[in-house]
Amino acid sequence: MSLSLSLSPAQGTQGAALQAPRPALIGQAHSPFLARLQPGAHLLEAGCGAGEDLHHFRTLGFMVTAFDASLSQASAASRLCGQPVRVCRFEQMHNVLPYDGIWASGSLPCLTEDALAPALMHLAGLLKPQGPLYCSFPYGESEPASPLPPSQDEYPLLTRLDEARLTQLIAPLPFELHQSWCSQDAVHGRWLHALLIRDPNPATINQYRGRRSRQGARRDSASR
Repeated sequence: MSLSLSLSPAQGTQGAALQAPRPALIGQAHSPFLARLQPGAHLLEAGCGAGEDLHHFRTLGFMVTAFDASLSQASAASRLCGQPVRVCRFEQMHNVLPYDGIWASGSLPCLTEDALAPALMHLAGLLKPQGPLYCSFPYGESEPASPLPPSQDEYPLLTRLDEARLTQLIAPLPFELHQSWCSQDAVHGRWLHALLIRDPNPATINQYRGRRSRQGARRDSASR
């Protein structure tokens, strides 16, 4: 028996987005990320969504810790992959030992642009020196970033980046831009992909935290 559903234009667009390959697949992002890892590496997936990439990494034999800010998404990922998924935001994720690699596919754009550097800095503290971090963003050339179309998603995309703003973003952070590239498809549009490598010098994290602390102190002083 077949069923025919009549969808509104908005529902049709959402359905196409759900059925279309994710930007990470269109951009062939897995290969350069996996090339930096040893077999059996312990990964962190930052914003795992419904768990498609989590499932893929597990089938390849990697140990994966995953989190998502959405309870419904974390529950879906847990059901798909048969493992616990933490419900938390970037800054709430902590671990005793650093991870060998971090996969953040399409999750960082859910933050405002001024929240990206603190989030990446926090992820740097969870990553081993010289470990890879993959991230991706809807592409935007204008400055400041042009607003993204309204979305009914639980965590809509808030930030676009282009190559220049990506370079500016990571300049003060303990990351080296190893590789960046773009992909495009009819459903998701153009996306910017980036593979970052964690600086092996731990002093860079302390330097950044010191700058953030001084900036915060100046703001507090100015508000008095």
